[in-house]
Amino acid sequence: MARDGLRRFLPPDAPAWGAAAAGACLILVVAVVVVLRPGPSRPHCDRENLVIVGGTDVSLNFQRRKLVQEWNEGKPGDPPPRHATLVEVADSTDLQHSQIKAVEESGGCDYDVLIMDNTWTAQFASSGYLRPLDDIRDGDDFFGPALKTGAWKGEQYAVPFNVDVGLLYARKGANVPTAWPGLLDEGVAMQLADYEGLTVNALEAVWNDGGAGLLSGDGHPGEADLRERVFPALVRLAKEQGRLAGSRQAKEQDSIKAFLSGTSLMRNWPYAFSALATEPRMRNGDELEFDVRALPGDGVLGGQNLAVSAYSPHPEDAAELVKFLSAKNSQSKLFSCGGFAPARYSALGLRPGDLSPSAVSVPPCDLGKDKSEAEESFLPSQAQLTTLGRAIVGALPRAKSRPVTPHYSTFSATFRGCVERIFRDEDANPQNDAHVDAAKFAEAVERSLDGRTASC
Repeated sequence: MARDGLRRFLPPDAPAWGAAAAGACLILVVAVVVVLRPGPSRPHCDRENLVIVGGTDVSLNFQRRKLVQEWNEGKPGDPPPRHATLVEVADSTDLQHSQIKAVEESGGCDYDVLIMDNTWTAQFASSGYLRPLDDIRDGDDFFGPALKTGAWKGEQYAVPFNVDVGLLYARKGANVPTAWPGLLDEGVAMQLADYEGLTVNALEAVWNDGGAGLLSGDGHPGEADLRERVFPALVRLAKEQGRLAGSRQAKEQDSIKAFLSGTSLMRNWPYAFSALATEPRMRNGDELEFDVRALPGDGVLGGQNLAVSAYSPHPEDAAELVKFLSAKNSQSKLFSCGGFAPARYSALGLRPGDLSPSAVSVPPCDLGKDKSEAEESFLPSQAQLTTLGRAIVGALPRAKSRPVTPHYSTFSATFRGCVERIFRDEDANPQNDAHVDAAKFAEAVERSLDGRTASC
């Protein structure tokens, strides 16, 4: 998933839901979360506990951490499970990738379960960092394209933890376009800062403006398509950047702040719904001051997958932990109580294969015996979550994967570097159509898909 998470200690102007969640979960943070700073991998292969590694938990009320706590508590009457510790290595997807890759590349046995962006599978599986998952529980209950992101060369190496699809958030009374060009005309808040979010937003612009289907999945376009269909779409995006509500420097949280401050439209992920729905400025009694729906066009299929490290000293227990975290009950809680979109049909009350928004049924959040009034008061209602669920289901049929390649990180860095260059040239020469050389752009992007370094 392309997102930057909330900081450990929230700034004074952070939304109220984040502060409430931080206070409610202080003890839990100490109990199960370790914040790991970059450093050399030190083998602990004789350890007894399981270690889960991933990015910062930005779910509402830190629901991901609570799932780990639930695993540690076990079921009454059953032998206690092997204790699990959640390690949060970094806020950004890019930093998560570099640090987790460094540990796996060294053969370190620091981690058992990896929470990975769904673009990492090809690289990690082809490099031998992952164990195949032979026993997928209720595989047909996962959304097919999401489950496919965990496969490589006919083997399943990861299963979805949550999905992400691009959604459109609109203030009540806003003019909501029904086609992609209208979004740019209306000044939608996007994420165009130099990080993975830029790759995501730029790909969505390409797919909806002349480059449909290109730079998605296994098919890698040739230089002609990159030059004649992808490059012009990015030039047109650059020409519109001035009206995009400060998007050039924005990540997900920046876009949320812009929306809270009055921007009418915002492109963001499902988790932003809870951030907005629990913000007093966006509520009028029980009514929300905004709507959410699928993007008017194709969007990126984001999300995070769960995998077992090839170097885990406890691979069988790690696989059981993956099954627990990806089970229907866990995914339902992650959505109802945490605002993360589930990857299972059943977690949205749907039958396998059914993507009818009208059939979505979301169970209420059950915080259990440890619930507090503070937590409950900041939870979206069941009806509001059903609205979000319908928007997600409406977006899934048009959600596309980013390029599938073991060299995805090279591609993403090259691609967004070229987009940045196109933006800068538009800033310097807004009346000049002779921007970055299209042929050089096409050559650089094509080389990057094969892992060869290049730039615009």
